[in-house]
Amino acid sequence: MQVSDTKGIFIYRPSPVLDRSWMIYRKTQTGDLSPVGDYTVLDRDEQETVSEKKIINLISVLNDNEDMIMLGEHTKSRMMFHRKPKLDALDPDQVVFYTYNGDGVSRENAILTLEAGVVEHGN
Repeated sequence: MQVSDTKGIFIYRPSPVLDRSWMIYRKTQTGDLSPVGDYTVLDRDEQETVSEKKIINLISVLNDNEDMIMLGEHTKSRMMFHRKPKLDALDPDQVVFYTYNGDGVSRENAILTLEAGVVEHGN
């Protein structure tokens, strides 16, 4: 599995605890890594290489990078998401991703959890 070492502030690493999950870190000014969230794949049928390409795209968005990996040819489905409402401003941001292949209903694919303020404040 590849590990990101982009020049951006945010990077990812495989989770040491959960299979098919990645930790998201913010680089501090001293170069240390501070955990700010995680991305966990819920769809056990998804290829691990596709899952990692999705986390790479998420890290690109967090780093204000517009270069994305096109995944439609790999997934043959549409990706949708729902940002869960927060009860308190200090609650983490949670986004549930769904896939829809044109048949039946959409299926939960993954969940992204970020500390409060990471999305609003960006880099």
